[in-house]
Order: sequence, then structure tokens, then C-alpha cells
Amino acid sequence: MKRIVALIMAVALLFAFTGCGATTTKLGLGVVTQVNKSTDATAEKDGNAQVDTVIASVTVDADGKVLSCTIDSAQTKIPFGTDGMVKAADLKAEMPTKKDLGSAYGMKKASAIGRDWHEEIADLEKWMVGKTADQIKNMKVKEVEGKPGIPDEADLTTKVTISVGDYQAAVLEAIANAK
Repeated sequence: MKRIVALIMAVALLFAFTGCGATTTKLGLGVVTQVNKSTDATAEKDGNAQVDTVIASVTVDADGKVLSCTIDSAQTKIPFGTDGMVKAADLKAEMPTKKDLGSAYGMKKASAIGRDWHEEIADLEKWMVGKTADQIKNMKVKEVEGKPGIPDEADLTTKVTISVGDYQAAVLEAIANAK
């Protein structure tokens, strides 16, 4: 999360010092939050409150084409017991984003192509550069082994195996918010 804020500030400062007001480059931010992976506690099993937040930052040109794209995701899990009490070890601990975790996120071992999340998201970000909102919205996707929203674009099929729906939504919101 700190990296995203730092990136946004760096881009804003760059625009300020280079006379951004005279250009048609715009910066936008988008956020998508889901809680659908949360689970209730039962008499026999603890519960888990999970908040998944996708953050996207884009710059777009006068034609609405993406010039730069940065995506990150914070996956916050808060376990609680059958008694309803929070079981998190440190409630004040900072929750790292998936980019902060890098290889420690651990997706590589489960990936059919042997890549971790930060590697796959980097290729998705690159693919979005040069695209308009309509092209990003209309990205070809498929379902793979019950997982919807897997890219079916020639440039991505061997590089990205993650579901991209929330990433598309955050980028599209960022484009719409670009000012």
C-alpha cells in the first residue's frame, strides 16, 4: 500500500514540475473492494473476515489511451473464534499488499505456469498500456477449471492465469476518474 501511495505522489510531483497543466495527460485512481471470501464462524469452526481490495493507478492521454498502469491488491484476513472474538495476533500490524509480498505471496507453487502474482500482474499492466477503456473492458476472457475471467488474449495466455475481473474494474474506474 505504501508503494502505491509513493507512486501516486511521485507521478503527481512529476506532473507539477513539468507543467502538467499544459498537457492533456491525466491521472486516475480506482478501487474495488470485495468481502465475498469471508466465512462465518460455526459452533465447530472459527470464522474469517476477509477484505480484498484492488487499487489501480493510471495515466491516460487526450485520446483516453492508457500511458501507464499500476495495479496492486491488499488481501486482509481477520480470523475470529467461535465465540466471536478476534484472533489476529497483532491488530496494529501493517497488512502488506501482494506486491509488497512479492515471491513471499506464494502463488508460484499453485500456478500452472510457475509464476507468482507480482509477475503475472506486471504482464497484465503492460498489456493495458496503449489500450482504451473499451479495449480493457472487452478483453477476451475464459473460464479455466471453474475460475472465470482468465485472459484469453494472445499476448497474455502464457503469462497470466489469475482472474482479472476486479483488476479490469479498478483500472476502468481509474480511467473514468482520470483528471
